[in-house]
Amino acid sequence: MYFSLKTFVIITACLLSGCAAAQYNDGDKVSIQSDGWYGLDSLHDTAVKACQQYGKSKAVYIHSANMNPNLPKGSGVQNTIWKCEP
Repeated sequence: MYFSLKTFVIITACLLSGCAAAQYNDGDKVSIQSDGWYGLDSLHDTAVKACQQYGKSKAVYIHSANMNPNLPKGSGVQNTIWKCEP
């Protein structure tokens, strides 16, 4: 598998410092994937920015779950769902 140096640097930075990124965004719902230590306020800011891409101004928390259901709640990679509202 071939990775550019830029991709390698981004992936390495994310692994060392943690990441939160919109995984899915259709303007109605946003799914944010993040490391377990991210707080909801930080994730909310990311969700609002994702909703703003579709002209919405608010993001309302719906649900969070571990990507790996075998881990304890709030640990590992989290998938958090937000609803976009005007």
